[in-house]
Amino acid sequence: MAYKVVLLVCALVQLSTAAVEVPGTLVKSSSALSFSPFAAAAEPTCDGYSVYTVCADCNNVLVCMGATSSKKNCTASAPATPYCMNGACSASYDSVGGCTPSGVTCTGVGFFPDPKVCQIYHYCEAIDDESSVYECPPNYVYNAETTLCKQKVLAADCVTVKCDETKIFVAYGTSKKYYAFCTFENSVATNIQVLKCPDNYSFDGSNCVFKCPGTGNYAHMDPNKYFQCYYSGAQLIYMVQSCSTGKTYDKDLRVCTTPKTTTAQPAVEE
Repeated sequence: MAYKVVLLVCALVQLSTAAVEVPGTLVKSSSALSFSPFAAAAEPTCDGYSVYTVCADCNNVLVCMGATSSKKNCTASAPATPYCMNGACSASYDSVGGCTPSGVTCTGVGFFPDPKVCQIYHYCEAIDDESSVYECPPNYVYNAETTLCKQKVLAADCVTVKCDETKIFVAYGTSKKYYAFCTFENSVATNIQVLKCPDNYSFDGSNCVFKCPGTGNYAHMDPNKYFQCYYSGAQLIYMVQSCSTGKTYDKDLRVCTTPKTTTAQPAVEE
């Protein structure tokens, strides 16, 4: 009986440990270069007689075939495996070799998962800016729901974007908040943009749709409008209301207000 109790305690300790989530580490700020070169002083060269592959840099595989050689760019040929690792294209980057992942062009403000590498995530300060990049600890993956890193227990814990040429937008795993737009060339996804639904919206497979979280007024994507949520019998429904001319909806005050304008202060002569 005591043996079973010990096993149960150990299992509970492992479960509680696995449930602890931690923040990642900043590996590239938005002001840094988009990709660091390898730490090696010189680019690898072929020996002239063997057949093998080696990483030429962070994104390129050097293919050595005796007296001839060729390069394969992983980002261009295999977007799902954009980095070179151990002489092959990989979804993981060689941090030991001096590589750091590229930032993304921000589609919104806040945290965003990386579309191709589940161990990294991004923080955006403004739309169209380049993101800052964060990396989870070893054996951890990003959890988009909590914006923290969790231990990788199952293969399914590693979530990436699965592009589908038949769809305009695709889901990010099972998330109802994040989704993605893939750009294709010759049926190959060449670019993936991760987008985020606004507060109280959720991705339904094709669009972000609003759902009332309760009664009251809530922000609309159009700043001149808002949702008025109320009960009709036992059902919670909404109507889209418009602010009067010259006013916009303030999501904090939850009313329409006149936008404040900033006026330049006259220079003071000394």
